[in-house]
This record gives sequence, structure tokens and C-alpha cells, in this order.
Amino acid sequence: MPIIDWLILAFSVNAPIQVIITMGQWLLISRFLNPTHKSFTRLLLCLLTTYISAYLIALIIWLFWPLDIDLILYHNRISIPAVIGEIIAIPIWLYWFHYIGLSSKKIPKL
Repeated sequence: MPIIDWLILAFSVNAPIQVIITMGQWLLISRFLNPTHKSFTRLLLCLLTTYISAYLIALIIWLFWPLDIDLILYHNRISIPAVIGEIIAIPIWLYWFHYIGLSSKKIPKL
């Protein structure tokens, strides 16, 4: 199967769950992490990089899926590689953009 087909298939299956998880990440950041010292564009950049990196992680998982191909989708609705990709990407980018892990006094404004 050509790589373009894998890209399109992974995007079409992963997109709904990734959009839902990205909205949840936005709510997490805006309600619970209280980023008063950060700009809106920094928040959007964090969400965008998380979405793209989670898609790439999910694509790698799709390509090297070790289990039966029927187990990629949970009850034919939720893409397990998409969820794994988001679980890996969200903490990394929240830390990278200084939403978690560092004191807000040390963070320069963008």
C-alpha cells in the first residue's frame, strides 16, 4: 500500500478523535492551567504542534501495528493509535510550551 494511502487513511480515521482531544486540551489549558501570562497565539501554536505530532505518532503506530488489524479501532469508532499519539504528545508539548513543569516567573513572554 503506498504511503499516500496510509496518510489519507490515518488522517480520515484519526481526525475525529484528535479534534475532540484537542478541544479537551484547550479546555484543560484555559480552565485548569490558567495561562494568564501567555498569549493566545502561543496557545494555538501549542495545540497545533500537539495535533500534528500526535498525528505523526499515530501514523507510525499505524504502520507498525503489531496486533491484529481489526484491533486498531475500538468498537469500530475510536482509533487506538490516535489516542496513544495524543497521550504521548500532550504532556511533551505542555511541558515544552511551559504550561506544566516550570514556574511562571522564569518564562519570558512571546
